[in-house]
Amino acid sequence: MEKFLEHLTNLGLGAFAPVVGTLIVLIIGLLLVKTLVKIAAKAFEKNDKLDPSVEKLLLVIVRVGGCAVLALICAEMLSIPTTSLITLLGTFGLAFSLSLQSTVENIASGIFIMASKPFLTGHWISAGGSEGTVIRIGLTHTELKTATNQKICIPNGKLAGETVVNYSVENTRRLDLTIPVAYDTDTDKAKKVLAQVVAVDERILTDTAPFIRVWDFDSSSVNIVVRVWTECSDYWELRSSLIEKIKVAFEENDITIPYNTVTVISK
Repeated sequence: MEKFLEHLTNLGLGAFAPVVGTLIVLIIGLLLVKTLVKIAAKAFEKNDKLDPSVEKLLLVIVRVGGCAVLALICAEMLSIPTTSLITLLGTFGLAFSLSLQSTVENIASGIFIMASKPFLTGHWISAGGSEGTVIRIGLTHTELKTATNQKICIPNGKLAGETVVNYSVENTRRLDLTIPVAYDTDTDKAKKVLAQVVAVDERILTDTAPFIRVWDFDSSSVNIVVRVWTECSDYWELRSSLIEKIKVAFEENDITIPYNTVTVISK
């Protein structure tokens, strides 16, 4: 580069030599940054464990970082004091962060979420009073899609401070059902009927034995708890199916499921 600048000086373009040299470095540098981003993108695609949102963030960091280094190199070639430039950028960044404190907090929380991975895109989570499938983890907010096909945007700052329940991180999930029966019911018979219903459903995992026990006494019923394990993908279908089958089985065996009634006495 120095020989090239000397050549420009010999041609009588000494005053423009730094500018021309800087333009050449800038063009080459931008091409190198673009190439580096492409290489990083291909490397991230090969990593199946990397979340798509994290990939986008890392690519932005690579692009911005490369451009920042290139800007400092060009400033040095133009004899611009880089120390003063860095100080100016730092002051501007501080003022900018203070004016957008909540946004900066959300960005910091977004980076924390992407790094710690309490959930990933495609996971079903419950947080901040909302529940749904994670469709995007952004820098400032996370998007969920509910079971009714509604999109919910939760600020990452709030999400990082909430208790997050991830229903998809494990392959299996326990299904808990509380079945009420009348006080005059033979509970041993009711438990036997429940065990028969559970035993014939192939979606229930047999690694752990079903738990069927009398659990507590309600104001108008004796509650029997049924706990079984199933694949996460079968959870909701199994829940509905068991409730329907239990009702039919109780009716066939003359087991009463109590319900609230109102008695009106007229005088």
